[in-house]
Amino acid sequence: MKPDAVISTVRNILMNARAYESARLDKIHAATLPWTAENALSHLEVKGVTPSNLDGPMAAILGLATKSQTNFLPLILQQYSQGLKVDNYLAGGEMDPRTNKRVREQAKPWEWWQRNKFDARQTGIHYGALKYGVSYVTVLPSMTPGVEPALRTPAAYLRGVSPRQMTAIYGERMEWDPRVGGSVDDDWPMYAMEMNEFGAVRFYDEEKVHFLGVKNVPGSALDWKDPAYSGVANFEYIEGRSHGVGVCPIVRYQDRIQLDGEEQYGIIEPLLAIQSRIDETTFEMMVSQYYTAFKQRYVMGWMPKDQSEALRQSASDTWFFKDPQVKVGEFDAADNRGYLESKSSAVRDLAAIGQIPAQNLGIDGISNISEATLAGLEASKDRNTAEIGTSLGESHEQTLRTCAHITGDTESAQDYASEVKWREQTARSFAQTVDGLVKLGAGLGIPEEILWEDIPGWTREKVQRARRMKDDPEFDLESTNGA
Repeated sequence: MKPDAVISTVRNILMNARAYESARLDKIHAATLPWTAENALSHLEVKGVTPSNLDGPMAAILGLATKSQTNFLPLILQQYSQGLKVDNYLAGGEMDPRTNKRVREQAKPWEWWQRNKFDARQTGIHYGALKYGVSYVTVLPSMTPGVEPALRTPAAYLRGVSPRQMTAIYGERMEWDPRVGGSVDDDWPMYAMEMNEFGAVRFYDEEKVHFLGVKNVPGSALDWKDPAYSGVANFEYIEGRSHGVGVCPIVRYQDRIQLDGEEQYGIIEPLLAIQSRIDETTFEMMVSQYYTAFKQRYVMGWMPKDQSEALRQSASDTWFFKDPQVKVGEFDAADNRGYLESKSSAVRDLAAIGQIPAQNLGIDGISNISEATLAGLEASKDRNTAEIGTSLGESHEQTLRTCAHITGDTESAQDYASEVKWREQTARSFAQTVDGLVKLGAGLGIPEEILWEDIPGWTREKVQRARRMKDDPEFDLESTNGA
């Protein structure tokens, strides 16, 4: 694209797609943050409490509202994110005529996963896809300024991007592109725009990465419709760098791939209403606890002369009054069991819809259970994690095949039988898992070298050392212990 066309497209995205996305994404982001006094005040205004009547005895209400948030949403995100860790990337493999078995070795593009520190950085990508329903990874070659793509040293650079910073525009599924192994306008966007909070913009198309600057950035995404911000004069085109990938180099990560326009769904948005119920119940319970948790006495028809008389009377075991018209009584303490039951009911609803074991959210009544029972309680979450992992795994494979394409490894770029291997995270004991692996090997004749990969606690490097020791008895294990 020419600079004028880039600026026009960026303005159009900011005023339309970006404004629409931001309203939803910002709501989800805010729901996972701790409450501030401003959040608490917004919560109170729904109940008709305004800053003007938060004085005197009501001053404590704001503090109670601030403390009433009991946010389970970050915990649910962690529950799923901790179960999604890619441990290896295996090539499609070829049939070995001697054993008539498929040989699957580590694929070459795994080098770029390691070089880009994706063992750690994959967490942010998975977290974004779980939280918002989508996240992105830019897959670019070495972008040395002033050097043509054909003269650059082959290298792939990967970087995860939050959907709150990037908006990608996709078209309908079209023809298959053999260069990158995907349909041009479905697996790859037509173009994408990334902008940080300081107004630095990167615009990606099939030829270049364009760099722009924004002079004045509004406080809200909806304000981009204001001509003061969306005007051409507010944008400055800086430069464009050719990337040579052949497509817009953005890989989309979705928690689920669906067909009715609900791709950006995530696991948090369906739980927002239930989380709001929990916060509401907790707030009302805290107010009841603060004001009526203990019995309160009252006196009608008498007032103490001063504070010392009031203190002496309140500290006395027995109160005496000469006036026969004075009436003394007490209010019963509030019973908060209803609030506790209501909160427990909401947490159980949250666990059911989020497919999280109830004991992970603090529901009591579960103790002294076996590993098999624990695995059964985790089964629903494990199935949901596996479904999400299937979608994310396809995106990881697309990313790594693109790395191979960028670095000139045509064979790996066209290896559509390759797959990522997820780390085993299910809730089973070591003995239980090993017993199952032994039965698989003995009963079904599965090669033991394949089963080694599923031994709990065994890393990829340890499996490789074991294979080398089996093939070469003189292999020096001590020299590789630090590898």
